[in-house]
Amino acid sequence: MDNHESIRSRSPVAGLPRCRLSFVEVLGQSVAAVAPSAVMVTVPVLILSAAGHATVPVFVATTFLFLAVGYCITQFSTRMVAVSGIYSYTVKGLGAGAGVFAGWSVMIGYAGAAMASTLGAGAYLAALLNRVGVRDSPLVVALLTLAVGAVALALMIRGIKLSARISLAIEMFAVVAAAVVLTVLAVRGGSTSGASSDVHDAPGFALLLATTAFVGFESATTVAREAKRPFETVTRAVRWSPLALGVLYVFAAVAQSGHQVAGGNAAPIVLSLPGSSGPGSTVLSVVLELGITASWFACVIGSCTALSRTLFAMGREGVLPPVLGKTHKRFRTPTVALLASVPVITVVPVVYLLVVGSARSTLVGLLAVSAHGYICAYLLVCVGAPVFLRRIGESGRLPTIIGIGTAAAFVGIIVWAALTIDAPVWIATITYAALVAAGMAVFLIRRRIEPRLPEQVGVFDETTADQVLNDYDPWQVLR
Repeated sequence: MDNHESIRSRSPVAGLPRCRLSFVEVLGQSVAAVAPSAVMVTVPVLILSAAGHATVPVFVATTFLFLAVGYCITQFSTRMVAVSGIYSYTVKGLGAGAGVFAGWSVMIGYAGAAMASTLGAGAYLAALLNRVGVRDSPLVVALLTLAVGAVALALMIRGIKLSARISLAIEMFAVVAAAVVLTVLAVRGGSTSGASSDVHDAPGFALLLATTAFVGFESATTVAREAKRPFETVTRAVRWSPLALGVLYVFAAVAQSGHQVAGGNAAPIVLSLPGSSGPGSTVLSVVLELGITASWFACVIGSCTALSRTLFAMGREGVLPPVLGKTHKRFRTPTVALLASVPVITVVPVVYLLVVGSARSTLVGLLAVSAHGYICAYLLVCVGAPVFLRRIGESGRLPTIIGIGTAAAFVGIIVWAALTIDAPVWIATITYAALVAAGMAVFLIRRRIEPRLPEQVGVFDETTADQVLNDYDPWQVLR
């Protein structure tokens, strides 16, 4: 048999465009999914209550932890172009069962983050409108959340390049706004009211909370098919994102440490700057609220983009209905996956909000479930990296040490946090467990219908016969 006869005539992920996104746009996908500016003004203050003067070391340690996670992920991104990131990577490392588990976990992470972000954007928009006389209420927040979801959906259907550029520009503005406000606060010696926590002297919980500040950084791997020079650009984005985020968070922690954290146990979702009645402080408050609103919106786009690509891959494989694997004929985006997921992502937090009546409680609950999904997926991909390298004959001591050590560190943080905090984390744990169990049940049912399904999972972009025989440039991805 000739060599070209074993090459596919059509890529398993055909339909998505190739070579559209520059490195900056790929990096923007990772940054948008994290919402760093929103993290900068909220998480460090919460960690101050749990870790005190150890807040900065906590962020430094967490930065190194996620640099290790990025190292494990790049063992895959330098060798394959996947559209579902961690899902496909774990399949190649640990097999179909563990891979599907990781896929559902990371989709729960993306979906939870997207739900929280639509609500966060709606809540901060409501706060801004309240300044011009529109009364803030759960109904107003719900309507604005629906509007945020609709705008984000339209942008993502229109095309990945457009949504990537918009989300990157938005996030750059948001980070600058947050940095300016935090710098002014540090110079003035103010405090961030309303951001207090009822958890004190709990370093284990502080580490767990700090990990949530980085989740989503790997989402650049889900646009590998659409990136120019994917082996290079995606790997650079995954490798450098944790470091850039760590620098921002350490700066935010330094700016906020040493200032009194005021307020009660029930912190509102909208943080107020001290002395907001003064003209200067009012300006800072508006800048901060605009920045965080923009950051939440960018996170909606980043998280939904990653989620839709994973749904698209599962549809192409047959793990989920094949219709999810269809793309728009003109825009070449996974339209069906977006239309199936974004309305759910928008409606669920609205219903949750109207039932609970508290934007803050809804946000915290969604982020807790999301964190479970991300951390479990990171655990599996870190364990899978050295196994994958061994399977392809490229095993080494360093990947094994880093992969197993990072997975063990995550387990240690989770156990330490569970033993040092009295909080209803079990609610999020049960919700996550139920969702991932439902996903695995779907996989088992479809495997009984299609016995060869495990052999079909973990699709990635492959060279096709016409590219090899006609105009394929083998150096295209390396330039």
